Amino acid sequence: MSESTHEKDPSRTGEKEEQYFHDDIDKSKTNDTVDDVHIHNELAFKGDDSDGHIEWTTRTLIAACSLGGLYTGSQIMLYFVGGCLSYIQAELGAEKNGSWLPVSNTLAITAVAPFTGYLQDLLGRRNITLFGSILIMVGISLIGGARNFSMGVAGMTLSGAGAGICELTALAGISDIVPVRQRGIALAMMTACIVPFTPYVMYSQLLSRHATWRWGQWIALIWNGVVFVGLATTYFPKSHPRMEGFTKRKILARIDYIGAVLSITGITLFLVALQAGGYTHPWSSAYVLAQLIIGILLIVSWVVWEAKFAKYPMVPKEMFQGQRIVAIAFFIAFVAGMDFYSVINFFPLSFSAVYEPDPVQVGLKGLGYGISTTVGAVFFNALLSTKIPAKVILIVAAILMTAFGGALAATTPDTAKMAVGLGTIASFGIGGVLVPSATVALIVVPDALLATTAALSLSIRTIGGSIGFTIYYNVFVNKLTKALPERVAEYAMQAGLSAEDVTGFVTAFLTAPATLADAPGYTPEIAAAATIGTKWAYAYALRYVWICSIPFGCLAVIGCCLLPSIKKYQTNRVAVAL
Repeated sequence: MSESTHEKDPSRTGEKEEQYFHDDIDKSKTNDTVDDVHIHNELAFKGDDSDGHIEWTTRTLIAACSLGGLYTGSQIMLYFVGGCLSYIQAELGAEKNGSWLPVSNTLAITAVAPFTGYLQDLLGRRNITLFGSILIMVGISLIGGARNFSMGVAGMTLSGAGAGICELTALAGISDIVPVRQRGIALAMMTACIVPFTPYVMYSQLLSRHATWRWGQWIALIWNGVVFVGLATTYFPKSHPRMEGFTKRKILARIDYIGAVLSITGITLFLVALQAGGYTHPWSSAYVLAQLIIGILLIVSWVVWEAKFAKYPMVPKEMFQGQRIVAIAFFIAFVAGMDFYSVINFFPLSFSAVYEPDPVQVGLKGLGYGISTTVGAVFFNALLSTKIPAKVILIVAAILMTAFGGALAATTPDTAKMAVGLGTIASFGIGGVLVPSATVALIVVPDALLATTAALSLSIRTIGGSIGFTIYYNVFVNKLTKALPERVAEYAMQAGLSAEDVTGFVTAFLTAPATLADAPGYTPEIAAAATIGTKWAYAYALRYVWICSIPFGCLAVIGCCLLPSIKKYQTNRVAVAL
């Protein structure tokens, strides 16, 4: 943007440009709030009553597209790992603890996002974003070249830390550069950038089977490399971060170090305990209890510190000042995260454990829910830029998520098509709640807090998902542990297995399948029948997962019903010029 852009243009009626353009302002001399949160958006590029017109150039278009690509690049390495986790576990010798590969990524995202979002609002986006993009690429390189499990976890953790920075940058960065009333459709277009990767389960399965699972990471690395070049050469947001005009000494003095340590450490310990409990360690073990209790205490301490003692808090009170929309939007994101994790973790399991486990079939069945989640996010997000009330939009999405997700409890090994249909519609609703709830918050908060808001939304969603997954997983394991030997025995006996051979056969079938041919009473027909029994056992256990998702979905519907109108916030204000 040239200097002439800042000169008053009499043709622009309704714009109080002298109020909105402050490139040379020395904020150390202003008397704004103590941590320089401009709640009235005085430093916006264009004001609420402006024409909202944006002039797009080749450079700014590339920058915007790069932000969209950054949103996708922050997620695809996790998708490719999740889509072929069994292959990775086998090659790295991590059959017992391989789940920590995706978990380490989401842990890093959740722990890092709040502090880095806060830093971006303080210091600006560009340099922090480029650093995050480099972290992603380094992490992906470690994953793709992993020779052991530890190297894979290190790569996923680094890429997760970078993703925590970059995903929130994409959300806040796109919100910065378009009129507030168009943030819904702009973020919908950004979300649509992930469409090419929605068949990630099929990609992962085919690459693993016919080449190597590592190719998924190389594809992710190429994508992120292109995005990094685009950002480095075109992304120069002319923003007014809260620390603009301050000396380095004042900037260092205003960073909330105590809040950073409490939030990062507390969230990390809490989520590690949730992921380990009942899976790698008993809930009653010191490993789980110590981390769970300390994590909760640190998170509570962080909340108290931010509310009562922090002079310049990571989460300023201005985020919630004068409205309850943001708090309700965060609650909806938290609950929707619970349902999202039930689908993303357990629905693919049904494809391989309840239905035909062929990689191509698994990939084809996964197309529906993968594409539907993205389409739902795009569709309902775009509706936020129409005249339809946000409350109505989110209620419809939450009802679809709850009703059709719960209806999956009726599926059996004989209803593969019904399972795909119900899961696809439920995923459409999940996408319509998960992303638009964050968009609602981004529409309402002051421009100076966009990155902090995006970061908290991501972290809250992941924490909700982790709590939900813990509940679902323990329900699933408890039901499966009892049902699996019972169903295997039932179907094996129906195929002709004698009662005296049941114990020996079932034990061999479940614990030592390689020696099954030597098990008492073995015949190929009995083994095939026992395999059918496992499908019914898994279907039985998964039924309770889908039932457990219903109360959380109902909470999301209630939250949506309580959401106030956001219309007065949907103006022509543009926060930042590119």
